[in-house]
Amino acid sequence: MRTILKSGFLWQFLGGFALGAVGLAGLHLANPASAPTEAAAPAAR
Repeated sequence: MRTILKSGFLWQFLGGFALGAVGLAGLHLANPASAPTEAAAPAAR
């Protein structure tokens, strides 16, 4: 367990995950109106 915590791969993976989460949150907050809603989606028959 200690070698896993000290490995560079784990920290690179967590860093990439954190950057991706921040990027997605930033894009979502910048343009929240682009998310599809029930009113905007075509009705399926």
